[in-house]
Amino acid sequence: MKAHILIVEDEAILYEKLRKKLVKENYSVSDYTPSVKEAIASINHKRPDIVLLDINLQGELTGLDLGKMLSEEYKIPFIYVTEREDNETFYEGLHTNHEDFVVKVNRKIDVEGLIRKIQTVLHRNKAKANKPIKDALLVYVDYIYNLTDLGNVDVSQIPLKFEDVAVITRNTTERDEDQSKQKGKEIYKKVDTNYALVVTWDDQKFYIRGNLASILNTLPHYFVRISEHSIVNIKDGILNGRINGKRLKIRDKVYQISERYKPELEKRFESLYQEYK
Repeated sequence: MKAHILIVEDEAILYEKLRKKLVKENYSVSDYTPSVKEAIASINHKRPDIVLLDINLQGELTGLDLGKMLSEEYKIPFIYVTEREDNETFYEGLHTNHEDFVVKVNRKIDVEGLIRKIQTVLHRNKAKANKPIKDALLVYVDYIYNLTDLGNVDVSQIPLKFEDVAVITRNTTERDEDQSKQKGKEIYKKVDTNYALVVTWDDQKFYIRGNLASILNTLPHYFVRISEHSIVNIKDGILNGRINGKRLKIRDKVYQISERYKPELEKRFESLYQEYK
């Protein structure tokens, strides 16, 4: 048996035609998958070696949304197979780091040509596929400049599993009294420039270098930015729930959601949780 392929396609007839051709070439193929939600469930059940990804899918999320997840979170190579051939879609797709962009013509695909593209991508990514998936952050126990005088046996950095991280923030736990009085709400002092504070569920505190935007790009998909100051973990089993759509309750701690980051938060919820309306 060759590689395992996930086809994310909302047209059942087209999916079945492509599935039969791929099985004939000795590939294994996942079941019919017409939406991003079902694609993520399929990936969690059996990780594919490559994804063939339509852009127009069932549900609110598109193939472009899933493409971003595949590239940034799952590190799975994918090829867009879509009817959308406009320049705007093509250039938007480039930002998701796809392997190729194949256009359906009148709902037809050059299957032989597509199989060659699949073989090329799999060959190119063979070495990458053997690399282990990172499951932890390497964090500092203090600011780096405070660690220069540590002894030869003192630990300055430790691995911290992603699932143990509650929040990554620019805020310290020290209240800024002057700012709080001026603005009439809780304001906390900030960590040093180009640092972020990593807080675990049992309130252990560590530090990492970088700004929140760059840090977020290296984290699993269940981490999401909710404000200018904070990234939180909304993984199943950790999230308690939402409070009036304005706050998150995570392991009994409440976090305020900024309006600016609500749309991305909604997308993450859409991809992680099934909701019935």
